[in-house]
Amino acid sequence: MKSAETKAKRNRDNFWNTVSIPYEDRELALWMKIIFGFIWAISILNGILYGAPVSYLLAMGMMVALLAGNITVCRRHYRRWIDVVTFTLLSIPIFYVYYHASIGYFSVLFPMLFSCGIVFILGIRNSFVINLFYLAAVVLCFRFDLSASAESIYGENVALRFPYLYICFVLIAYMLMYSIQRYWVEKRRRQEKLEQRVHEEKKKLQGMSMRVMNAMCRALGAKIPGEEEHCRQVAEYAKEIAERLELPEEMASAAYQAGLLHEIGMIGIPDELIQRRNLTDEEYGVFQTYVKMGYDMISELQVADTIAEAVYYHRENYDGSGYLAGKRGSEIPVLAQILAVADYADRHLRWGESTEMVRGKIKERENTRFEPKCAGIMEQILKERSED
Repeated sequence: MKSAETKAKRNRDNFWNTVSIPYEDRELALWMKIIFGFIWAISILNGILYGAPVSYLLAMGMMVALLAGNITVCRRHYRRWIDVVTFTLLSIPIFYVYYHASIGYFSVLFPMLFSCGIVFILGIRNSFVINLFYLAAVVLCFRFDLSASAESIYGENVALRFPYLYICFVLIAYMLMYSIQRYWVEKRRRQEKLEQRVHEEKKKLQGMSMRVMNAMCRALGAKIPGEEEHCRQVAEYAKEIAERLELPEEMASAAYQAGLLHEIGMIGIPDELIQRRNLTDEEYGVFQTYVKMGYDMISELQVADTIAEAVYYHRENYDGSGYLAGKRGSEIPVLAQILAVADYADRHLRWGESTEMVRGKIKERENTRFEPKCAGIMEQILKERSED
């Protein structure tokens, strides 16, 4: 019993999800509008040819103009409400042509085709109110003696059969649209499941990658005394700068990881070059390749490309005087800009320079070596920590 109730509830939920889903197929809507426009344009020519009333020609002209404006606007700035408003307005001249039998028996085709067509333009939810109005209007016109009786205009046969024919065609349109929207619901559900699975796998991969990064950081510390502590502190600075820049959480996490690995390429540099402060031009050229080595090593981990790029470009200067690519300004990835000032600050502090001295040097290098916002935040972080 409980299982049957659960199944019934699931079916109700599926039905309402299908009916209420926002319209998604803009291409289908566009083609239906084009078909409407073609039919109405041909109807104007036929009206002129066969001497239709001027009121009919004006109604059709207004419909074509409204539809043309809708297509023009929606191709550039699509909004569902624009379609809803447009086709609500279009329902007025359509009903006028039908009510006054402007072109004889053929006038009944206008509301029927319009009601069926808007189902594929607006979807089930947005077309329902308009079609409810049309259904009521059709029944009223044929069942009650109005001032311009539809029965006297169309004849008894049409008066008896058209409401049922109208309902049948509109129901068929809704059944077809329900199948289409059901496909959208299932597609979205599959997409959500896939995204959830990808997210879970990504978290697992990130966990594994983080363990590998920590191991690489420890390995670098074993090669170069104090380097592990330096990398971990740079990672903390980088994450804090990213957070104060109000970057997304994912970017802040990537900033931390990039800081952890920003000098991992040093593993491939000879020890004698790392320990010396004064290098020849040739030796300095070899030393500079550590960023490329780090980039290659991180790329092998298959973590976010932004981390590898941050490591590769973190020795670029804001004025373009850095290495290896000579990028400048906004060409330098934001995480690399963050790493540059975080690395500089911690490196100079570890060389025994005072906090005030490091802050002053960073201030002097704004707009030349460092991006101004990142430099300003790094100065503020150092000031706050020195006051604690």
